[in-house]
Amino acid sequence: MAQKPSAVVLIVDDDPSFCRSLERALKEEFTTLSALSADEARKSVWKADVVLLDIKLVENDPHNRDGMVLLSEFRELRPHLPVLMMTAYGEMGIAVEAMKVGAADFLPKPLDLVKLKTAIKSALNQTRLSNRVSSLEQELLKIEPVELVGRSSKVNEIRQLIDSISADGYITVLITGETGTGKELAARLLHRKGWRSEGPFMGISLAAVSPSIVERELFGHEKGAFTDARERKPGYIEQAHKGILFLDDIDTIPLEIQPKILRFLEERVFCRLGSATPIRVDIQLIASTNQDLFQLVKVKKFREDLYYRINTLEVHLPSLREHPEDIPLLAEYFLMLLKRQGRTQVNEISPETFSAMTAYKWPGNVRELRNCVEKAVLFAGFRGHERIELPDLPAEVIGTKLNPVSQDFTVRIGNEGIDLELEKARLELSYIEAVLQQSSGRKTEAWKLLGLNDRFALRRRVLSLGKRFPLLIAEYPSIKGAFFIKNRGK
Repeated sequence: MAQKPSAVVLIVDDDPSFCRSLERALKEEFTTLSALSADEARKSVWKADVVLLDIKLVENDPHNRDGMVLLSEFRELRPHLPVLMMTAYGEMGIAVEAMKVGAADFLPKPLDLVKLKTAIKSALNQTRLSNRVSSLEQELLKIEPVELVGRSSKVNEIRQLIDSISADGYITVLITGETGTGKELAARLLHRKGWRSEGPFMGISLAAVSPSIVERELFGHEKGAFTDARERKPGYIEQAHKGILFLDDIDTIPLEIQPKILRFLEERVFCRLGSATPIRVDIQLIASTNQDLFQLVKVKKFREDLYYRINTLEVHLPSLREHPEDIPLLAEYFLMLLKRQGRTQVNEISPETFSAMTAYKWPGNVRELRNCVEKAVLFAGFRGHERIELPDLPAEVIGTKLNPVSQDFTVRIGNEGIDLELEKARLELSYIEAVLQQSSGRKTEAWKLLGLNDRFALRRRVLSLGKRFPLLIAEYPSIKGAFFIKNRGK
């Protein structure tokens, strides 16, 4: 097995003997390079994983700041390259300036070898972590929506409002809208577009958390605060410091906790459970609900003062039926996400399919539309087609009982596993039988609904499946009667 190459440390200093001694000290753990001038450093920086850079590259010149010049250049050329500044006694002011420019750390001369190695490893680990996070973010872009998709006036208004709010970074925001309209997406856009994007986004669905533990999840706890508290644990509020706290389904927060939330919002100070020590945090709060909070206030299920505190600015997301002109664009966008994931070879959606999608009311809104596209891609793939056709849609979208199996199809998996080819054949036959029932057994109509080339293609497909899985045909009487019993279905 090949040995993993060691990290490359570039030493930039005008003293050759210092560079040689430092190379000897580091060579057991790192690969080392030396540069005795700014020009040599510029040539070698592309090979480095971390740089040790002296602030002064001309020792006899008290005004020399070549190291600072190089630091600025390296930050521009390679923003994620960690640079550790080496400073002599009396240069601490310059060291502080270097940290502001972007140095990862500074090390006073003469160097402590143990601290030097620790600093190098820490810088490398931080860089690897940053690269990993960046990689994960790029992967996330392939599978999750990152923008409000649509060209309608309603979507454009929401987009402009989010742009305006994100520039503030302090105002408390309440996002309202029906289930599936994209409330969390809007919250994440507020985070990504604003200056708090460098801080964390901590989101919690209050509806998914047991009421008995909501308080500890939000405020955290000290060791021994309750029976199972074996160690200190920071809560969502504390972890959101310098970033955004997103409270989804704010309407479900228990009444007894609401006064504590109100006090926190007014002072931005809280105590962990089991502690009297106040903790101050700097966060922006975004809450969301699919309920009418004012009606909950009227029936005493939500505090009036908390309602007005979190409803400083409301962003209402419209239902999909309010902007149906965006449905085709959204459907194509979700198809693109599936292709990015490598989950489908389907490339487009037929005009008839778009028409059916646009006519449907979408009670589950954008989330339901996304699920619909995922199902349709599956059925189009089973047919071997590269385009989503009308029969690939769920029955309620088409407005008929054309495809009942697409809504409630389950595969039973035993201890011995499943035969994937058998299950695919069973699903395809279920689909064909549903179409035959819809067309009253008329194969001349069925093959068109299935999107096949002709009735002979349908016959060949069924006979092929029957030959491979003869026992399976008995499960589908309409197919058996139409294709496998003589003088029937002609």
